[in-house]
Formats: sequence, structure tokens, C-alpha cells
Amino acid sequence: MRTVAVFVLVTLSGVEATIGFCNDKDTSCSSWALDGECDGTNGEHVKTLCPQSCGVCTMICSDRNETCALWAKAGECATATAFMHRECPTSCGLCTPRCADIHTNCNHWAKKGQCQENPGFMNMHCPVSCGVCEGACRDTHDSCPGWSREGECVKNPGHALKACPNSCKVGKCATGKCVDHNETACAIWALDDECLKNPGMMNAECPMSCGVCSMVCQDKEEGCLSWAVEGQCESNAEGMLTLCPAACGVCHDLEIFYRGAIGGGGKDEL
Repeated sequence: MRTVAVFVLVTLSGVEATIGFCNDKDTSCSSWALDGECDGTNGEHVKTLCPQSCGVCTMICSDRNETCALWAKAGECATATAFMHRECPTSCGLCTPRCADIHTNCNHWAKKGQCQENPGFMNMHCPVSCGVCEGACRDTHDSCPGWSREGECVKNPGHALKACPNSCKVGKCATGKCVDHNETACAIWALDDECLKNPGMMNAECPMSCGVCSMVCQDKEEGCLSWAVEGQCESNAEGMLTLCPAACGVCHDLEIFYRGAIGGGGKDEL
């Protein structure tokens, strides 16, 4: 049976569908950058940990060359680091693109096994249902590292914990996972507007219900780039395309797919 899929970006619109977030990986990055560590003797390592504070990529980022995914799988993120981090931040794991299921039948198709049977189509149209994308604590403002350093996560939790969950790393975001502490309780509290009434506690303990989480495409293991260079994306595609979507080029392909879907085209088939 063939089902016609109409492209409707229900949660991403316009240019927002191609937005990726460049975030630091350590809460000390802002201080290290101020101390000149980005250009110090250990500069390359610091830039990898602190791409935003070191200016490797801007807050809003994406791959700038259609060959980025191939270069990354050839090991260029490690051998031509400065060039690749500038031109290919998504494929090198520095930039995490926003993503969403764009068809109402995605969950149904996923339960029917289509993610495994038809990954080329499903990973583009239904990346959330297929596990390519997940909720993550992503900063959405350039000033987040500085605000965190200045104590705004405590002084102004209503704004800081919502805009800067990665830099603040409070509550569930401190664990690296953007999930509610208690799904049932958080859902009930959110319905009672507790996200607005008590933002400090709610943004920390109920980030998913309060809209703190960003649905993004990112690698889920530190070894992904190395595994991709070893050819695991091809030899173990079923596991790698969801575990390591950035290293395997799926996040890169999503950026291109969203731009094409926004610019034109109306239908495709499953």
C-alpha cells in the first residue's frame, strides 16, 4: 500500500526549520575563553569543547557545504579541524539542527516497522518517531554562557533556565537528558500554569512539559565520529543512523531536506 505524504511543517516554519544550535559542552567554557584558553597551548581541544565561547560556530549554525557528510566520514573533522569546524559544524557534531516529524502518520508508520524497512524516507519525514532526533537542553541565545557565569540561572530562573538550559545545567538538564522528572505530575502542573507561576522549579524538573527542550538531531555517543570513519554507518546502518545521525550524515541530510521542502515540492511517497 502506498501512502501519499503531504509536506506540512507543523512545528517548524520558514527558516526556523534549518536552524541548528552551536552550544558549549562544558560550563567553564565562558571563563576559559575569557582567560585566552581558546588560543592557548591546548586551543584545539578547548575549541572542540567550547565552540560557542571560542567563536568556532555561531549560535545559529549549519553545514555550509554539501560534501560535509562525506568529508566527516573520511576523518576530516580530526585531520582538518579548523576548516571542518568552520564549514561543517553539523557533520562534526558541533551544531545540532532542529527537527520534527512532518507527517501526522509518523508514529503509526514507526510502529509498523517502517523506520527499519524504509529508513531513507522515514529518517527525513519522521526523525523523532524513528529516534534520529531527541529532546535536548540547548541554549537558544548567544549570551547564555555569560549569563550563567554571572549567576543569572539563579537570579532570573524564569528566563535563564528557559533560554539557557545547556549553560545553566540545573535539574534534569544537569544529567544531560531533557526529560521530565515525573511525566504525570509535570503534565498536570503544566496544565495548571505552574511553568509560569513557579518557573525556577518547573523549568528545572519539568523541562519537557515547560517547553525548555529543543528537538534536535545529534549524536548520542562520543565515539560516533570514530565509528563513522571505520565504516560503521554502512556496515551497521540500522543502529548507527539513529545512534550517530550527525556522524553518519543524517543530520546534514535533514538540513538539506528541510530547505528543499520549504522552498518547494509538495508530495512524496512512502
